[in-house]
Amino acid sequence: MSRIEGIEQFKLVKDSNIGFIVFSDDDAKTIHQSKCDVITEGKFASNEGNGFHWFSTIEMARKSFSIVMCDACKPNI
Repeated sequence: MSRIEGIEQFKLVKDSNIGFIVFSDDDAKTIHQSKCDVITEGKFASNEGNGFHWFSTIEMARKSFSIVMCDACKPNI
């Protein structure tokens, strides 16, 4: 697990198209493929990076958080 600390790191994760991003808010911790269009620079910036973590596998994310799968990118398929 790696907390995504800034917009430059966020861009690197998105551009790499490797692994998964977990976005946690008050409602849920949703896991997305790193390339998912739901997770945008604007969403990252508006949350000031709070709640964005990168994981290499879904299993690693499950060990850290109780997660729900993104309906758009369906990361477990």
